[in-house]
Amino acid sequence: MSRPLILGSTSQYRRDLLGRLRLPFTCERPDVDETPQHGERPDALASRLALAKAVDVAARHPGTWVIGSDQVATIDGQPIGKPGNFERARAQLRMLAGQTVEFHSALAVTDG
Repeated sequence: MSRPLILGSTSQYRRDLLGRLRLPFTCERPDVDETPQHGERPDALASRLALAKAVDVAARHPGTWVIGSDQVATIDGQPIGKPGNFERARAQLRMLAGQTVEFHSALAVTDG
């Protein structure tokens, strides 16, 4: 018998992406503080959070596989963060127009 698969995220984008594999899975919100640590590089932040999300959800679900992921967007090496609402998203897009934005993505898989 195979282990159940859980996506440690409530992101619709991540849910749709995993759904393309046509594997059965459920989603659960991880309880992880996403505050960057002092001096933490964006790529290290994404990796740490992806693993923390997978481990957090796996701890509540023994006998499962859990996928955790995170992404940090940067401009000139500085994280830009999530806008949080429509108006801030609009302002952020205006600020980023014509700029190069880098995305640091990480994925972690663990067993519960």
